Amino acid sequence: MPLADNFFVRAPVSILRLCFRRLPFGIGASEGRDRDRYVRAARSAACNAVSAAMGFAVVLLSVSLTLPYLGQERFGIWMTISSLAVMLSVLDLGVANGLVNLVADAKTSGDQEKLQTIATRGVLLLVVIGAAAGAVLVGAVRLLDFQRLLKIESADVTREAVESTVVFITLFCVNIPLSGVRKVFYGLQRAWEPHIAAAIGYFFSLPLLYLCNRYRAPLPYLVLSTYGMQVGTTLILVWRLRRERIFRVHRGIWLGTGWQDSRLLLRTSGMFLILQLGMICGSACDPLIVSNILGAKEVARLAVAQRLFQAITVGMAMLSGPLWGLYADAHSRGEKMFIRHTLKVSMGVTGGIAVLTSALILAASPWLLKVWTGNHLTVPFPLLCAAGMLAVVEAMGNAFTIFLNGMSELRPQLLAVLIFSAVSIPLKVCLLLKFGTVEWVVWSSIIASIIADYGVYIGLCRKQILAHASLGPLS
Repeated sequence: MPLADNFFVRAPVSILRLCFRRLPFGIGASEGRDRDRYVRAARSAACNAVSAAMGFAVVLLSVSLTLPYLGQERFGIWMTISSLAVMLSVLDLGVANGLVNLVADAKTSGDQEKLQTIATRGVLLLVVIGAAAGAVLVGAVRLLDFQRLLKIESADVTREAVESTVVFITLFCVNIPLSGVRKVFYGLQRAWEPHIAAAIGYFFSLPLLYLCNRYRAPLPYLVLSTYGMQVGTTLILVWRLRRERIFRVHRGIWLGTGWQDSRLLLRTSGMFLILQLGMICGSACDPLIVSNILGAKEVARLAVAQRLFQAITVGMAMLSGPLWGLYADAHSRGEKMFIRHTLKVSMGVTGGIAVLTSALILAASPWLLKVWTGNHLTVPFPLLCAAGMLAVVEAMGNAFTIFLNGMSELRPQLLAVLIFSAVSIPLKVCLLLKFGTVEWVVWSSIIASIIADYGVYIGLCRKQILAHASLGPLS
């Protein structure tokens, strides 16, 4: 039975259609499309909620079950390796993100052959990129001195860290083309299906984490039990695309028409590549900076504080993520009223929920940490305050970034990311060296984000960006 055709998906969709039937979105011919877009977004958000809940359960168990037997140093190493998923995401060269708008345009045109060509060429290109990245990364791991880089005290732990990194890199390179598959579903405005696949992966990770705890499994098994399950269950989506003949490999796939779209994909991918590089330099390398300056043990405190507020960033991404394909579809049709209304609602809801949730988590943090980590790790309150504030800033920034992606407005993002990276990296190093406490790496990200976002989006590019919603400035 197809993933989206069972009772548990159809019943909520019927309810959502009733809820949206009386809403005054759209005018004339666009009215039905607007309601249908919101139903798709709500369906994606509902499935994402299940996936996020399962993912949060995995995060909780990955700390409470593994920290006691791993110890602070090995746990910090695991968190550092896990952070590589964000740092290395740049290796897809931006092709996965570039697929979203092209797939949305092809779907809007109703040209099935064009849709199949774009999706298949994009995923096959990512297969080649993944294979090349794997060869380079495995060779680089063999040359690095992990014990010196991460300040590891034991040779046995160093060996375990190397093995875990090789396992992670293998999974990551397999995931590069699979990330393109997920983005195809975003462009089709069917983001709920990747969320369902992710939820299945989280579901199987839960008993595997319990077994790892029971048998004191080494770090490579923990990587397989968490990240490995997410990679494995994404294969369900490949089967879905093949069944619908959207992804179809044949000899003539590179000989047909549509090379103009392929060139556009490469240009857009280049922009996304630079954006990803900037974000990695600015924020995703935090564990490596902290580990190199303060030691691997401080990475554990940073990881626990960030994961405590992860429900905010994941939850807000759950609400705003499905809007990317909707924005792109409305942009292709020139339906600015939908874009304007959706942007206002998205930013207002995201900001309000993020601030409220962050305050509640911060107030309950002593009890949450006691239940979660016991007496195995102490997290300073200033670090918790910084992590809560960063979660709000990131949630608001992500909602606006989804809008910009749907409008194909990548140049303002590029400028903002360059400013963010130029400010945050030296600021983190200077403040960590001066004060010697881990919370300053988080405050540096907050300061740099505010400077970059306000300077570019509100100062330099305000008119250009708001032109997509026209009807005068947003109020």
